[in-house]
Formats: sequence, C-alpha cells, structure tokens
Amino acid sequence: KICEREASQDHDGYNEIVKCGYCSTYKFAMSYEPDTYQDKSNFYKVSSWIREQNDLFNNIPLLTNENFDEILTLKNKKVKEKFDLLMFSLSNLKGKRLVNNDDLKVKSWIKDDTEFFILFQKSLDLNFIKGSCSRAINGGGTFSFTELTFDGIQYLEELEEPNKNSKKIFVAFNFDEPLTSIFNTNLKEAIEYVGFEYVVVNQDNVEHNKSINDEIIVKLKTSRIVIADFTNHRNSVYFEAGFA
Repeated sequence: KICEREASQDHDGYNEIVKCGYCSTYKFAMSYEPDTYQDKSNFYKVSSWIREQNDLFNNIPLLTNENFDEILTLKNKKVKEKFDLLMFSLSNLKGKRLVNNDDLKVKSWIKDDTEFFILFQKSLDLNFIKGSCSRAINGGGTFSFTELTFDGIQYLEELEEPNKNSKKIFVAFNFDEPLTSIFNTNLKEAIEYVGFEYVVVNQDNVEHNKSINDEIIVKLKTSRIVIADFTNHRNSVYFEAGFA
C-alpha cells in the first residue's frame, strides 16, 4: 500500500502486519487506508521512515492517520544528507557486486531512480568509491560497487567527527534556579577546566537586533558537543537536542 511492491500480510486482531522487502516490517491500524491519498509522491518518505525504525531502532512501527500525515510532511532531506546516507550504506557492502539500488534508495531517503543515479554518479566522480553505473533509456540503470577508495574512507571518518576542531560545548537547560546556578557555575568551571568553551544562548547574551533562534542554530552548528538537560521539560531544550 506504500511502495506498491509485493509483501506478505497478517494481523494480530488489532492491526494489519505487513512484511515488505523494501519498507521492512510495519503495522497498520485495521481501519486505516492510505489508498485514499491522491498524491503519493512523498510516500517514499514513509518507506524510508519505516526502514529506519526497523534498522536503527529495532522497532516495528504502527502507522496511523496522524503519524502517516506527519511523515509525509517531513521536510525533505538536503542532497548532502542523502549523499552521506548513501555513502554509509555503500560502506556496509562487502565485496564487488551489482548494487541493489532499491535497498540503497530506501535507506538513504532517495525519492526515485533519477535522484539515485545522480548521487551514485557523484560518488564515482569524487573518487569516493570504485564501481560503475550506466543509465537506461527508461530511467533505470545498472550499478556496480567494488570498494571505498582512500578518499571515500576519509570522507566517512570526517562525517563521524563533526566539528572535531571546535572547542565549543553548547549547553541547553531550563534557566530557572537552581539549575542556572549549577550550570553557569559548576558545569562551566568543569568545561573550561578541560580546555573547552562553555556556550549558552539566552536573551541576556543575544544582541537585540538578532533572532535568538538564529543565534542558537549558529552556535549549535559550530559546537563539537551538546549537553542537554531535560529537567522541567523546557521546549527549547528538546528543539536544541533534536537539531543537534
């Protein structure tokens, strides 16, 4: 119902259980029918989300009307994010082989064959992998992968160490006492003791002509580490941790 590929179906009395070779395993609320959607162009996001839930979190997700709509409206991943996911997926392939581009597409949140071709070709052009690709007139293609190159391995290693030269540690917490005293005194002292910079963003240290949200994002992007404390469930702390 999502990717239009063959799948086995069962039910547990409450939910329909679908086992799909593309999306992986998921559950539908028995009364839910995604076939009612006229526009299915973003259904690839649902497939990728289900696969991510299974592969990364060992979770069989339940799809409902509410979360299905939420997934469809997720912001599109940037092309670099998709490229990085593709590179990670390729790094897990062992030995020379023809590439199952369906498997790589769904793992990398790639929308279609055209987008996959562009990103796979880019990995070849950058000399990140050894392999080949040829594009068919009908939009498909043949893709082979041999191994990562030195440049490809180095690229992935750098991805695993974001801002590795940064000395900034971004700290997010509820600014009520006594937390403010604890963080701005004890934690600040500990961070500076080991040679890092303690970074906190609030209304008191943002220039009046700047947006505090813009300042938070700038500081997050340039920090090596983020420490987030969820005491009192401050919304902005969840935002900052999620962004990080």
